Amino acid sequence: MNYWRRVEFDQTCAEAGFEAGQKVLDVGSPKLLSLYLAEVVGAEVWATDIEPYFLQKLATAREARGIPAARLHLDRQDGRSLGYADATFDRVYSISVLEHIPDEGDGACVKELARVLKPGGRVVITVPFWPTSRDEYRHGGGFYWARSSKEEAGRGTFYQRRYSEDDVRRRLVAPSGLSLRTLAYVGETAPAPAGREFSDLLPRLSGPIQPMLSRMFHTAPAADWRSLKRPLCVVLCLEKA
Repeated sequence: MNYWRRVEFDQTCAEAGFEAGQKVLDVGSPKLLSLYLAEVVGAEVWATDIEPYFLQKLATAREARGIPAARLHLDRQDGRSLGYADATFDRVYSISVLEHIPDEGDGACVKELARVLKPGGRVVITVPFWPTSRDEYRHGGGFYWARSSKEEAGRGTFYQRRYSEDDVRRRLVAPSGLSLRTLAYVGETAPAPAGREFSDLLPRLSGPIQPMLSRMFHTAPAADWRSLKRPLCVVLCLEKA
């Protein structure tokens, strides 16, 4: 499991309270958690993505694991305009996705997550954090959803934004219309150059030990990012009345 995914998956499960029989929507997240929820927890999962890249791999994994298609649905969806009826899902989650949506698309997406959520349901979102707002671009694409992003002359293709505390409340909490249940920050204690993360320095061959490194260097969730030496991630849980 990827270094950052271990802590994001753990916190998403802790906040969502997934249970057997629930209808669960995954909007664009890394797909290992969808497999786990369908096979081990016993939820009925709709795993979605804007591009078919992960969905093709997930279909292969679903078949290899013998998970019925009725338990793990695979859909190509745009989170800004979901093709599901109002109040369809008990739980909705989106891990490291909304930061990649250009312009005001993150606000449009969170409105859709709220729309398809049942009363009493929860939405869990994780996004990168930075003490001040920060947008990042990449030249030449190089990421699988690049054609679904936005290219700007002289800057390249929009890759992601790192949310400040104000961004989280203004761009995600407020547009959702939902109640804020949890807002927590996760950081890391490993050394890294200014403006970089420890995970940026990990070679691909380190994959098998990345979960162990996550346990060593990621902090426990904190209510105030200022209490962390280097806060890098926000975990957000919203609830529908």
